[in-house]
Amino acid sequence: MSTVQWYFPDTLDEAISYLGREKTVPHGGGTSLIKSGIASLEGVVDLSRLGLDSLKMDKGILEAGACMTFGCVAESLANLHPECILGKALGTSASTPMRNLITLGGSASLFPLWSDLIGPMSVLHGVICTEGKNGGTYDLHSWLADRSLQKGTMITALLFPDPVDWISFYYRETRVGFDYPAFTVSILARKNNSAIDKVRIAVSGGLDRVRRLSELEDRLSGADLSVLSALDIRKMASVEFGRKPAGSPEYLSEVAAVQVERGLKTVLTGEGESR
Repeated sequence: MSTVQWYFPDTLDEAISYLGREKTVPHGGGTSLIKSGIASLEGVVDLSRLGLDSLKMDKGILEAGACMTFGCVAESLANLHPECILGKALGTSASTPMRNLITLGGSASLFPLWSDLIGPMSVLHGVICTEGKNGGTYDLHSWLADRSLQKGTMITALLFPDPVDWISFYYRETRVGFDYPAFTVSILARKNNSAIDKVRIAVSGGLDRVRRLSELEDRLSGADLSVLSALDIRKMASVEFGRKPAGSPEYLSEVAAVQVERGLKTVLTGEGESR
């Protein structure tokens, strides 16, 4: 049985040089290694000395270091910007011990089907910052479309432009609170009295991993609140799912559409209760 070599770099350049080696992966919170194990790896690069664990707002852009845990981000945003959907989502993800381990960088690298990060990333127009072979900035669609971007590359931060001053709604479909969600619904809205300024809606967990409901967004943005009763929201919010333990594709599609409708009424009219 081969021995796995651990590396403890003090600089980004050093870390990236290690990550260019075969079967060598980064270690932030370690939750992916808990699931997959490290027996097949040759090297693990610890990121704890690189200073990638800060959260700051500059010129309206929220920058979160890749080594920030879900728990730290949720706690910080709950105090600074309690309505920010990123904090709401990460604060309800998994269990408390896991939230204190899962890092933004690790989650963005994997984006599993049950991700509580991918929905907020979509509606906040989040950007992934990387260094190394494919260093640069990537929007969510580009990052998901090309897994090869991660080879010899390290996520350093996530950027969220214009993340606050939205009315937000976040829902995760689970059987128990710390379970993986079958799907999530992320909604952002701004309004001026009876006029809807902007709406952004994303459903994750379906066949598309994360889907923006662009047609519904277009019909609502710039309209009067009365449009809510005129539109068939559930039909427009239909998302395709595969079969999951939580239910059949048809059932999940219907429940997700119901939650989109409920969420829109919550953020636009105050009806219902946010979750």
